[in-house]
Amino acid sequence: MASISTRTRTSDGATTHRVMWRQDGKQRSLTFVDLQSAMRFKRNVEAHGPREALAILDIVDSDAPALTLGQWMDDHVAGRTGLQGATRDKYERFAEKAFPELRDLPLAAVTEAAIGGWVQRQEAAESSGKTIQDKHAFLSGVLKAAVREGKIDRNPCEGRRLPKTLRQEMVFLSRAEFDKVHGRITQERWADLALWLVSTGMRFGEATALRAEDIDLDRAECRITRAWKHDTGRKRTIGPPKSKRSVRTISLPTQAVEVVKRRIADPTVDEVLFCNSAGTAATTQEFYNRAWLEARKVLAPRAPRVHDLRHTCASWMIGAGVPLVVVSRHLGHEDIGTTSNVYGHLDRSSYDDAAAAIGKVLG
Repeated sequence: MASISTRTRTSDGATTHRVMWRQDGKQRSLTFVDLQSAMRFKRNVEAHGPREALAILDIVDSDAPALTLGQWMDDHVAGRTGLQGATRDKYERFAEKAFPELRDLPLAAVTEAAIGGWVQRQEAAESSGKTIQDKHAFLSGVLKAAVREGKIDRNPCEGRRLPKTLRQEMVFLSRAEFDKVHGRITQERWADLALWLVSTGMRFGEATALRAEDIDLDRAECRITRAWKHDTGRKRTIGPPKSKRSVRTISLPTQAVEVVKRRIADPTVDEVLFCNSAGTAATTQEFYNRAWLEARKVLAPRAPRVHDLRHTCASWMIGAGVPLVVVSRHLGHEDIGTTSNVYGHLDRSSYDDAAAAIGKVLG
């Protein structure tokens, strides 16, 4: 039999739950920070014996140190396959630095209460909601893998409510507003890039990885199979686009076709169409600093981002009555749900058509 005693620490006022049992003629105990874990361990002691209960928790005597969360995290990241360099770097940083209070805990002692305390400390440190969400998602993935491997019986991250962060509002430009901004960009290469982004809706990393052979001028089509990525050490490398759906062929408006013709005729263009004067592929920061930052001031106090050119393209297509599924495929979204969540509020014509259809049936 086992018993539980609860007490409040005078040092910090925290409540702990101590499970006590006898093993090999000696009184043994284990302290938990939440009652649910203590009761679960007590049930395992009574049902399976103390050694099996300790094995379930992955907590063993000092002569065989318990597997800690930090050890499991490091092994999990090292064993992951299919990670691009920048993603692996981020995961390694998270594993090493994001959970200092949790790394030394035995894996099975990482309870809901322990994770709740970590979230509260992140909030107290004024970490953004997005940062907390990213780190928590990583931790949840690590613990989910531990569940699959039988290291723990459940993922204590599941069901956790996290602080939210305000998403920066998208800016949709009207045609007149885009013309104002575009007219302020004096260098042809940067003006062409802005026009390409708004007329195709491509991601910046996709657009600046394009080569002449990716364009079929006769058919006015563009095949998108590449995008810039950040590898280990934040070095840019060419890789596949964001998702399987992002590998796509899109039709080009006349204005985009003219942009391609001008880029091909530019003597500085070598491997990629959108480059700087040295022939190197343009970067977001370079385009922003040399063209966009100054040009967008014409719309002050509005401050559209470079990525808002993609949003603007989507809004123009939806405003013209292009079906949402076509917009989704054009933008390279993984599924139409993404498109609907981001741009569904703009699709008023479909709602009007739906109401008209019901009216016709009833009429």
